[in-house]
Amino acid sequence: MERKLKKALLSTIGNYNTLLKQLDDPAITPARTAELMAAKAALLQVLQHFANAEYLECIDGQWRIKVIVVMDRSVDC
Repeated sequence: MERKLKKALLSTIGNYNTLLKQLDDPAITPARTAELMAAKAALLQVLQHFANAEYLECIDGQWRIKVIVVMDRSVDC
């Protein structure tokens, strides 16, 4: 589960960063800008949700994963 979460968070961060780069394109159409802004808002909500859960943090405008602890399943409790 932890590995899947980490992979999903990295993918979300990557998608968000890709959107930001696309928005910086001077040749972008107004319709595409509106489309990307809506997608950016949705991804930002997801990132903020995981930041509130303390999985992510935003430092100097860059999102990153804090720490995800992988439980050792071989130990009997």
